[in-house]
Amino acid sequence: MIKGVGVDVIEVERLRRSLERCKGFRERIFSSREIELCLRSRDPFPRFAARFAAKEAFFKATGLKIPWNRIEVLNDPTGAPHFSLPEPIAGRLHLSLSHLKESAVAMVVYESL
Repeated sequence: MIKGVGVDVIEVERLRRSLERCKGFRERIFSSREIELCLRSRDPFPRFAARFAAKEAFFKATGLKIPWNRIEVLNDPTGAPHFSLPEPIAGRLHLSLSHLKESAVAMVVYESL
């Protein structure tokens, strides 16, 4: 049974400005593993934006209050995105991400077991 759905869209440029202007913003939002993963890309900002959107969608779908940088958006060996959380939640999460140069979108479905 579906417990919640969350969707978020963000402009890549808006997030880039926040990351460049706000001291400590990147570390408050992203884990060290996420930062390392995004910085491997020639243009890391669409990847940061997709992860930011995923976290916003996570909060909308679950209603949980977890620090931003403790919710990790990583990739499995096939490249599919998934959440890595500090503690298990009662249910299953499904995550879909997409990004272009200008925008990123994420959708999360929170399902009971």
